[in-house]
Amino acid sequence: MILRLTLLVLLPIVTGLAAFGAAYFLFYSRGYEPPPQVEVPLHYPTSPGLLPRAATDLTTPQVQSGLLLVDALHSNAFVIDELLSIQTRVSGRGYDMRLLGGFEPLDEASRLQMLEAGLRGADSFAVILPRNGFGPREAALVERFVQKGGKLLLVSDPGRPHQINSLAESFGLKFQPDYLYNQVEHDLNFSNIFIRDFQPDALTAGLDSITLYGAGSIQSTGSGLAFTDLNTVSSLLESTDRHSPIAWGDRRNVLSIADFTFMTPPQDALLDNGKLLSNIADYLTTSERSYELTDFPHLYSGDVDILLADPSFVSIGLNLKNGLAAYGLSAEISGVEDISRDTAFLGLYDDVAEVSQYLQAAGVRVDDTLGTPFALELGLEGTAVTVLDQNQDRQVLVVLADTPETLTSAVSRLLGGAFRGDLVSDSLGVLKGSAGAQRPLDTNNPRQ
Repeated sequence: MILRLTLLVLLPIVTGLAAFGAAYFLFYSRGYEPPPQVEVPLHYPTSPGLLPRAATDLTTPQVQSGLLLVDALHSNAFVIDELLSIQTRVSGRGYDMRLLGGFEPLDEASRLQMLEAGLRGADSFAVILPRNGFGPREAALVERFVQKGGKLLLVSDPGRPHQINSLAESFGLKFQPDYLYNQVEHDLNFSNIFIRDFQPDALTAGLDSITLYGAGSIQSTGSGLAFTDLNTVSSLLESTDRHSPIAWGDRRNVLSIADFTFMTPPQDALLDNGKLLSNIADYLTTSERSYELTDFPHLYSGDVDILLADPSFVSIGLNLKNGLAAYGLSAEISGVEDISRDTAFLGLYDDVAEVSQYLQAAGVRVDDTLGTPFALELGLEGTAVTVLDQNQDRQVLVVLADTPETLTSAVSRLLGGAFRGDLVSDSLGVLKGSAGAQRPLDTNNPRQ
């Protein structure tokens, strides 16, 4: 009986050990062999939900020369590679695109000097995500540039730091510190919004729908160009009105955009974003800016004839020719005036009859003294006068002096920029001699 009970107790144990041993030798005798590795291809979509279109310029651009200057003086929150799409379109229209500055922090005095010099030769100016604000004197320079007809583009983005309003407020614009979102219709994320409502304009021509992947709203004294639907709301503004992420400033050569994403790949190729970029490139490359004497030598846009009142002034003429060449301008010394070409005339007061029409138009009189509308009469000794005449798309610069030595000095001041200290108006400069020099009467002239 005891034996039978012992067998009943040991039998399950022996059976379990046998089963374990069999399983061990069957499955673990050769060690662990991992399954073969399977290569799973990874797909990187260019957009959460939209397919890109061909990233090509969708218009036949009008080609003309000019310069788009891009601000990099204010520690701007972008890198140059992000501007490839707009740069390609601008270059296809004959314009150069150049950075002003190197993104490093600068004091306002340094920025002011570089900004003033840069804007003299620019047709258009783009300010994108400046992390450091524009000072009042910098804003005044940009405002003067816009008053001359230069194009201005202002760009912000809710996802990046910026102080764009330090400049935008000068043009009736306020970029709101919000972002726009739509919980009813979006591209897989409520901040990826669609815009389908456009004000008729050259900037919106051909647009049916664009997509912005992080946009804010703009308040403007001008008109809006693109509007959200009623389902798109602001993270900041409690308003049932539609919002505008693209708008004109207080004039039609100031364009503001509260989104940077649509300019960069791959968003630049979604829906009609490429067409919008082409329209912006058209806007930036159709400048109608005017020039003043302070903008020399950028007031010249093509070949220049240098007229010498006397052949003995050839060395002075060559100095001017070489100086213009340093700015990429071609100039030739000529003996006869061609009224269809830009011209620079170099002579003495004895040669006043040859350029009397230009002097009279500027209100300049030369006899025993030098008289101008903006200064007391001066004795002729050691003086020079520079007059800019602009008529029928022609630029004529006249430089007259009392002696060849003073004429040489006046031309050197032109090329070196010191002449800007002699300006008494937008088109007139007077180099005063040491004897009997008088201060200009126009004390409101900011150049004095």
